[in-house]
Amino acid sequence: MKQIISIVLLMLSTSIFAQPSPQSIKWGTDVWANFTERDGTGFYHELLSEIFKEPQYTMSVEYFPWKRTLKSLATGNIDMTGALPQNTVFYQSEWPLLTEDVYLVSRKGEYLTKDALANKVGAYRAGYESDIFYVALPRNAKGIPVNDPEQAVSLLQKGKVDYYVDIHSIVSPLLSSESKSSQTKDAGSSFTTSKIGNYKLYWSFVMNERGKQLKRHFDSQLKTLKDSGKLSRLYAKYALHIPQQQ
Repeated sequence: MKQIISIVLLMLSTSIFAQPSPQSIKWGTDVWANFTERDGTGFYHELLSEIFKEPQYTMSVEYFPWKRTLKSLATGNIDMTGALPQNTVFYQSEWPLLTEDVYLVSRKGEYLTKDALANKVGAYRAGYESDIFYVALPRNAKGIPVNDPEQAVSLLQKGKVDYYVDIHSIVSPLLSSESKSSQTKDAGSSFTTSKIGNYKLYWSFVMNERGKQLKRHFDSQLKTLKDSGKLSRLYAKYALHIPQQQ
């Protein structure tokens, strides 16, 4: 009897120790409303929790300014971030996660286009000069960095800048909030928007063997979520559209 118990205990202990330890992942990101909130809510948080599930993976999130996020990914201090325009610096998801329109916001009555910005000064979120501002505008366009979208709107209202450039997912809720808060003010606080560009954004991984493995898992699980219908429901929850696959 004792021999049987010993064998059973040995088998259990072997089974326990045979379990692979979870793979830890470092995700670095800026804070984006509706995508990566500090309280762990948002589209990206939900998506990644579906893709990198416990106990196979344990994921930690670090919030950085965007330029520091990109530097951390380039140096291997984090494993992944998103989302980025297509490039050759990082491994990237097979399919884009978002298709973003880039908008130019100006004061009401001062409708501007990207071909009429001579002697004008724009604003962009710090760290997004190359990823957003100059994606849509010529290199001779003049712009200054701001800490957040709210600061850009404030400078625009005060006439300190002539326009603000950002992606639709940032501009739309920002102006909706501003519109509600300005209902008791004069109409001069309203803004005009014009679409000036469009690009696809991909989840991005560190350029090493670990990053390649994470990319493969990401692509595989994203397809599984799509086939099951979970992906479309998640996009719908956040009022987002699934980009067309290339």
